[in-house]
Amino acid sequence: MIHLYAENHSQLISQNDIFILTINHPSLIMNSMKEISKIKTTFLKVALVPVIAFILFFFVVLTQGLISSYSDHDIYFVKILFYLALYIAAALSLVVTIFVYRILLLIERGTAFTEPALKIISTIKKLSFATFFVLLGILPMTYHIIEVIHAPVIMVIGVAISVTPLIVAIFIATIEKLLQSVIQIKSENDLTV
Repeated sequence: MIHLYAENHSQLISQNDIFILTINHPSLIMNSMKEISKIKTTFLKVALVPVIAFILFFFVVLTQGLISSYSDHDIYFVKILFYLALYIAAALSLVVTIFVYRILLLIERGTAFTEPALKIISTIKKLSFATFFVLLGILPMTYHIIEVIHAPVIMVIGVAISVTPLIVAIFIATIEKLLQSVIQIKSENDLTV
């Protein structure tokens, strides 16, 4: 059973009396919720660090691969398209990570259900769709690899990599619609009060 103290700390309030506490002292509940959300968002912010590190490492690996191909005179259109698609996709992923950080800041401030959050989510959705279309550029190279090493599973991996941002974009579009309806309900409630 969860027990909370009222603001004057004179009486112990059980979980059943939370409704009364919320009516009489809504600021106490809101402050507790903000503290909990700060802890969770701090964990998520820390989790973004390895993602950014991986993307930057990926840039280095791509650059080394491109330099190696150039020094071996192994440059052709499909390979350039492959590297270009991966570079652009990595850059878009880095931008998405920055926008996710901005959403976490809004959650921390308690303004997650506002128009700025909706704009950020809309931007993330657009960037995810763009990443999907850019990653279609790796498919010719995966087909070329299949012809060279006779491993059809490579095409499945290439398609899975290409389609993943599309799935993420569809999920984010669903979240965007939910957030729009929540913001609309919130604004209607603000007008009635």
